Amino acid sequence: MTTDLHVFISSKMQELAPEREALHRLLPTLGNELVTLRPWVFETDAPAADRSIREVYLDALKQSALYIGLFWNEYGEWTIDEFERATEWAIDRHIYVKDVDSARRDPRLIAFLEAQSDVLAGITPKWFKTVDELCEQVRKSIAIWLQDRLARRPGAASAVLAESGDDVPNLPRKLIGRRAAVERVRALLDDGGRVLLQGFSGMGKSALAATVAADWIDDGRGAVLWLHTGSEKARSICEALARPLGGQPAVAGAADAERPKVLRRLLAESGASLLVLDDVWDGPALFEVLKAVPRQMSVLVTSQHRYALDQIVEIGRLEPADARAALAYYAGRSGEAEGAADELCRQLGYHAFALEVAGKMLKVDQIDTAELLQRIAAAPHALAMPGEFAEEGRTSVTELLNASLYALDEPVREVFLAFGLLFTPGATVDLLARLMARDQAAVADALTILHRRGLAERVPEADGRPASYRVHDFAYSYAATIAARQARDRAPVIAACLAFARAHEAEVEALDVEIGNLLGAAERASQDGDRASLVEMMRALCGPYLAARGHTLAFLHLLDAALRAAEELGPAQDETRHFLLGKRGNIAYDRADLPGALDAYQQALDLARRLNRRDRQALLLCAVGKVRADQGADDAPAHFDAAYQIAQELDDSYLLAFVLEHQGYYAQSRGDYEGARRAFAHEAALAEKMQDAETHFFALINLGSAEHLLGQYGDALAHHRRALEIAQAGANRIWRAHALQSMGEDYHRLDDHSQARSCFASALALFRESGMHAKAAEVEAYMQSADYPVE
Repeated sequence: MTTDLHVFISSKMQELAPEREALHRLLPTLGNELVTLRPWVFETDAPAADRSIREVYLDALKQSALYIGLFWNEYGEWTIDEFERATEWAIDRHIYVKDVDSARRDPRLIAFLEAQSDVLAGITPKWFKTVDELCEQVRKSIAIWLQDRLARRPGAASAVLAESGDDVPNLPRKLIGRRAAVERVRALLDDGGRVLLQGFSGMGKSALAATVAADWIDDGRGAVLWLHTGSEKARSICEALARPLGGQPAVAGAADAERPKVLRRLLAESGASLLVLDDVWDGPALFEVLKAVPRQMSVLVTSQHRYALDQIVEIGRLEPADARAALAYYAGRSGEAEGAADELCRQLGYHAFALEVAGKMLKVDQIDTAELLQRIAAAPHALAMPGEFAEEGRTSVTELLNASLYALDEPVREVFLAFGLLFTPGATVDLLARLMARDQAAVADALTILHRRGLAERVPEADGRPASYRVHDFAYSYAATIAARQARDRAPVIAACLAFARAHEAEVEALDVEIGNLLGAAERASQDGDRASLVEMMRALCGPYLAARGHTLAFLHLLDAALRAAEELGPAQDETRHFLLGKRGNIAYDRADLPGALDAYQQALDLARRLNRRDRQALLLCAVGKVRADQGADDAPAHFDAAYQIAQELDDSYLLAFVLEHQGYYAQSRGDYEGARRAFAHEAALAEKMQDAETHFFALINLGSAEHLLGQYGDALAHHRRALEIAQAGANRIWRAHALQSMGEDYHRLDDHSQARSCFASALALFRESGMHAKAAEVEAYMQSADYPVE
């Protein structure tokens, strides 16, 4: 299903009737497989209605994504009204002027066109003489407009569950103006209201939403679940919402019809009373997700698009007084001449982000407003974005970016423009240095200057994550447009991202910071037919990163593409393909896709045999056996026995322990607790001999569990105590939680309720601290069933 974008065609009807008719025919042919363009002209598309002509055309204009104004010689009040309303509502605008017999042009129209031809006013007219010339110019402009409009907006892999106002993402230090909007939104959100904040990018929708969310928490209304949504599809959004609630596996594994119910239950139990979906770009995905939201939960959505939510609050330009206050705040001064400051605010369209950049430039460069106005006036028109036309908001921001960039040295300007080659607006110094083949210190110095000029935001190092820099979305779009117009080759970007992934393969936090760029590079490699780079990238990401961070649907899509590419590359990639198939099987198993898991494991097993990797054969025989056991097949034991035989022949204690663990699980799942006990006891003995702490820990946990099921509670407690000692020696908080949970159950059966309560309380606290909400809920449920108090 395509997305409809409405295009409003404005002109004097009789004067330019052939041109209106030509565009009405042309525009529907300029869409693509994702978008259908729906032109609107009054004489053809206005419905019969008991309303004024102005009400009819303004209603159509308000629903439009693009305004196209056609002008010749006559001046029309309604035509000018349509243009001014499109400007007011931040609708994209293109103007075309017929350059024939212009001596007859109405002076009022001449003055209007001259005002619009001023690059600071917001738009650059295009001139034509014939209908064919007009159609050709519109065709080119629409192609550029669609490319910009449809640029992918990646969403966050995980929502944020904010229980404190300071935890809310995008919360500004100070919100200037908008207090009336904040109060209105708060009132609309009461009693489960669903509210859309709609307006042009950079107007401050996210900042306003964050302020509302923080106030909501501070007022004791409950927690807030916040997700940067982007253009992700409904399934990805559902998984991202479930991730901080510990329910991503349940949502991922649910059937399509059951997924909304699973997510609805998680949301209802999350403690959050407000859901914020920030920067939404996919309407069908939004409404699919809203079906899963409990009706009592309030929802706040921010987007450039108008969606049919209960209430729509339009976020437009700042009031002139607020714009001046914002400029003074960011500039750190209040003594500017009123005339110059007012003129700068006007030329910037009272646009929140533009005012921030201007203020910081005034502050850092220590120039006055009049000088900045002169710099803006001198900016070359050729750098307007995108193409050779402009619109309100982007005109001002683009011109300000031009002025800021011309004040920079060439090396610093090149670092800024390098962001346009990347797949996300942010990057580390390391990645940018690799991309530009420059020394990291030089790149870091350039980024510091960009940060000071308000052109980049520094995200500081925290919790092992390296520092990074992020340019504003407008700045990123600007740089990306320049890169696209220059037809810059993306191969160096792919190579730089791949080099970064290889260098940091074992550093999960470093990969996490750049995951958007790394997956973007993999996607681009796939699109360009660069199979080797795609395979190598996914090989690097399927190691420690996948184990620590899990997968998203986008990750899974690229892994499947890498597997196809590895197969097409032939035997030289068999080792890598074998590795990736094992990871693909693990993912399918985690998603409850048993047929998919079996297929991947079986392919990996076949490759292991072809490569004569007997150790890998043993591991994969266990994996296949595990899936077959879950499918209720009778041949599962045969796979485990074959794996055990190989492990014995190789005299590999690690493999033997691995096989024994699977045999123990299988026996336990079939109710053969004595068989499970023997397998886990053997595994524990091997692990102790190997001095493998992890294997020994889980073998003891499993051994104690089997003994617990056999009613041998004293033996179970002894083994679980030994497991706790291993966890304490390794300072492993999660292992401690597992051991204490098991000991609590043992003590309970031994009627030592004081010790049981103490163990459960400690386990519960550790699971909560570790963010393991599902395990915490499991402990709580046991404690409640046994009448132990839960704090």
